[in-house]
This record gives sequence, structure tokens and C-alpha cells, in this order.
Amino acid sequence: MILGRISELTTQTGIAPQLLAIIKQALSLHPETLSPGRHEIDGDDIFMNVMVFDTAEPQSKRYEQHREYLDVQVLLNGQERIDFGPLGSAIAPDTYHEGDDYLLCDTVSPCQTLHLQPGMFAIFLPGEPHKPGCISESAQTISKAVIKVHYRLLQG
Repeated sequence: MILGRISELTTQTGIAPQLLAIIKQALSLHPETLSPGRHEIDGDDIFMNVMVFDTAEPQSKRYEQHREYLDVQVLLNGQERIDFGPLGSAIAPDTYHEGDDYLLCDTVSPCQTLHLQPGMFAIFLPGEPHKPGCISESAQTISKAVIKVHYRLLQG
């Protein structure tokens, strides 16, 4: 998992140049002005899901993880808590849904928590379980963009 601020992307270290270029390309579409839904950037290799929804209590949500895609979660408006765990921390995950590239679980160990504010992003790599959309300070409607990047685009 990588955490940062959009305003500091050009100085952020630890992000592969290819991924940095993809994030900048997606953000140049001004996701805050787009309608909710999927917006293709490069077919199924790179696309962005724009969402508006209410945050919920963490215990009412499940962890998700992916095998094929990285998630670059960009908070546009509101405050959001994301619980997550490192690679291999999912306990008793459900069946993998290949067509939608996800599997779910109820518990990770160890569990970590981050709190996003507008303009922040979190990158979750394949296999890293994460539970986005949780209440941070109080329940609220948030807007966010999730840039989905197929992992093969970043292989050297």
C-alpha cells in the first residue's frame, strides 16, 4: 500500500514511472467533474470508476482484494476510513470471482487503518485486502475515483 497526496505526485517516491504517468493521465480527465460510473482510459487495461456513496460502519463492510488490478483510490470529497492488511493477511477469503477480479473476506490480521481527506490517494497492490468506504469521523456522503490498472502494465 502506498499513501500520498495528489498535490505531491511529482515529488512522490516509490511509485513506478509507468504508474505515475497512468495516474496523471486519469486525473487529467478531472474525475470530480465526471458522472458516477466507469470511464475507460485504455479499455480493460486502465479505467476509472467514479463513485458517490455514504460511508458506513466498518463492521458492516467486507475486505476486498484483487489478483489482476491495482486500485488507486483517490478521495475527491468528504472523509473516508480504509481498513487494510498486508499481502497474505486475509483470513478465510471467499471464492475468487474471476470475471470481476475480486474476492472478499471478513477479517485480516494484522489490520491497519488509514484516514483519507480530499486530495489524498491510496494504492493497493494485487493481493492486499482493503475495506474502503468506512466512516472516518462521522457518516457522510463522499465522492472518489478508483483508477484500476492491470498489473501486467507495470511489469518490466
